Amino acid sequence: MFIGTSLYVFFQAFPTTEATEMLNGVQKAEQIFPYFILNFLPPGFTGLVIAAALAAAMSSLDSSINAISTVGVVDIYRRHLNKDQSDKHYLRVAWMIAGGTAVFMMVGALILNATESKTLQDTATILASITGGGLLGLYLLGFFTKYGNAKSVWIGLIATSLFTTWTILSSRGLVPDWLHIPFDLYYTGLIGNIIMFAIAIIAAILLMEKKTENFDNMI
Repeated sequence: MFIGTSLYVFFQAFPTTEATEMLNGVQKAEQIFPYFILNFLPPGFTGLVIAAALAAAMSSLDSSINAISTVGVVDIYRRHLNKDQSDKHYLRVAWMIAGGTAVFMMVGALILNATESKTLQDTATILASITGGGLLGLYLLGFFTKYGNAKSVWIGLIATSLFTTWTILSSRGLVPDWLHIPFDLYYTGLIGNIIMFAIAIIAAILLMEKKTENFDNMI
């Protein structure tokens, strides 16, 4: 974001036709950084910046891929689908999950590149808000209250999922006007966390659920 703001200021002082179109939304805004690298940096330094950008991207993506494969094997495959196998077997499954995740990411990148949006950052913020809604509320429930177990948490998650579905359908005009959301999708995650925490703790109190070992393990 700092680089983007700096480039905006730079091209206000040294405007070009291509940069103006990117800043005005005629071309994709994300193109302005590669445009600056290729046209304004000296030879040699251009390669270093491109290598640094690729390294930064890889350092983020590989940790995500490793995390997904670890969760997939340890929390799902090994626990619920195929127990008591050798470590070599689970390692191969982790490789397959990592490979599938990488392919999924590449397909997603191509779709995002073809999507008409303000910026990729805008799209990423909305996606993070939608997919992450309720997660913080779950942890707050576990850390700061003495109520709740798996049942109340599932009730909260279902309520949050219904809320998220409503915001998505509303943003696409698929619900009646009187059900239209009065806020931007940016707020889905914030409100979703509040709903998750409130519904789960209310359900726990009504069901007289104190925090149990199963809930602690779920957190």
